[in-house]
Amino acid sequence: MIFNKYQKFDLKNKIIATLVGFVLIISGLIYFIVVPTVKDIKTMGGAIEEQVIDLEKKYIRGNSLRQLTENLKKIEPRLSSLDQIFINKNRELEFITTLENEANETQISQKINLSPPNTAENIEFQKNSLQLFTNGEFTKQLKYLIKLESLNYYINIKSLELSSSPRGGQTAPSIKNSDRETSASEQEPSNINLSITADTYWK
Repeated sequence: MIFNKYQKFDLKNKIIATLVGFVLIISGLIYFIVVPTVKDIKTMGGAIEEQVIDLEKKYIRGNSLRQLTENLKKIEPRLSSLDQIFINKNRELEFITTLENEANETQISQKINLSPPNTAENIEFQKNSLQLFTNGEFTKQLKYLIKLESLNYYINIKSLELSSSPRGGQTAPSIKNSDRETSASEQEPSNINLSITADTYWK
């Protein structure tokens, strides 16, 4: 019926009707096909962009994690060495014994004055004062200091005081000659007193 009516239109009306129909068809295609497709494309584009951003973040985190792992592997030996410089607060006797052994090896006398570490569980690291009073020949005292510095523990020496010390009145028999009297004890090296104040670190 519509086709019959269309046949009755003159040329001008046919052109107008054709244009109107064409516009309606195009509009329908745009509304029902193109617009939903564009929306779907935008939605998919947003989802793809989010996935790309998520992948970039994961890649960055993965690289950071790998870098962190490599750095930890590099500093792990240093961390182990750093851990050794702290004295175990439950092994105070072992530390004192170490100091006594060093003094015995270098043949000097020693007195130790150590502030006892705080054994409270909520204190992880602490610094304690250490005083060492030693007596002996200068060269032996020097060897003792070198041994003290070479210990695994970190002992931060804050002050050193030296003073002369008599050999406790021990003198050898004198030898007389025509010009002078020389005491054998004067030829022996004299002792010195050494006072050391230092900080020790406990955990």
